[in-house]
Amino acid sequence: MKGLKSSNKISGRNKVLLRLGLWGFLSVIILKLLFSFYPGLYDAIYLKGLFQIVRVVHDFSLGLLPIPSLYLVVPGMLLIFFWGSFGSWKNVLVSFAGFILWTINLFYILWAFNYHQPRLRDVLELSTNRIDSSYISTAFEAQTAKLSFMVYTLEDDWDLDCYEKQIRESQEFLLSSWAIPTLGRVRVRRILAGSLLHFRTKGIYIPHAFEGHVDAGLYHVQHPFTMAHEMAHGYGITGESDCNFIAYLSCLAIDDPNINFSAELAYWRYLASYYARLHREDWKNVYACLDPQLRYHLEKIREYINRYKDWMPRYRDKIYDRYLKSHGISSGIASYDEMIVLIKAYSEKQESF
Repeated sequence: MKGLKSSNKISGRNKVLLRLGLWGFLSVIILKLLFSFYPGLYDAIYLKGLFQIVRVVHDFSLGLLPIPSLYLVVPGMLLIFFWGSFGSWKNVLVSFAGFILWTINLFYILWAFNYHQPRLRDVLELSTNRIDSSYISTAFEAQTAKLSFMVYTLEDDWDLDCYEKQIRESQEFLLSSWAIPTLGRVRVRRILAGSLLHFRTKGIYIPHAFEGHVDAGLYHVQHPFTMAHEMAHGYGITGESDCNFIAYLSCLAIDDPNINFSAELAYWRYLASYYARLHREDWKNVYACLDPQLRYHLEKIREYINRYKDWMPRYRDKIYDRYLKSHGISSGIASYDEMIVLIKAYSEKQESF
């Protein structure tokens, strides 16, 4: 009995981690409230302070490694919280509670306080006029014609490793022109094929690893735009439509037909999803009449994704939609589509000068 009591005793290390986790969680709540009421504090203390410091520290340490930081961070956190805990169910529970608390705390400390930043449409003073069916039809037809020409300019060599540097340079120049800090050098890594596509996700930014990730099983044409989207998250941009918009402009500013095509194709697919809903009866004919080379790439995208079974078809979008709404993105998962509105407003503003 004495030995059993001893085995159920909570270790001092686990108590400290849990206690620090609780204090950290309380601090996160207080900071969230402060940043909500005083945006200037967020900008000065977090965006231009702590976030940039951590960004630089990671990018010039773990960010220089040839492997994703994720492969070190996940085992490291598990070791810190669970090492030596499995001899006692109480220790396992305390370790698990500490692990969850610190996962949440680090999520905010390393990145998620950036949900307090203003949206790009406000920063750039863009029109917030909504789009109508007429605009979608016109834009879709114009974009289809553009891609039907661009698809024949593609080069055979898709150097995905080289694209990261080109996209980073382009994106840093763009963000700097908008007075958004770009210290560090955000990395976007390719990870195990299917690890994201099983959840019908092409890429993800993981704050705990401080890097963006693209599924290695993704069709190569989609890599540059997806990489640019996750890289924008790495520079502190939280809105999905904002990241799509930044990725689009960043890719178009690069003198490379493959990167340009990747961005224009991503934009076309958002337009096509709306166009198909507006013209349900004609969509099959419209799709069948697309340029054969363009249709080839679209079918390849579908083929590559379908190699991986969808593990959460019923709950995936609902969970992510609620997550986005809980962090101030009122349109939830539909915010990805707002890229169309931003591109329209930005183009109109550029033409007015």
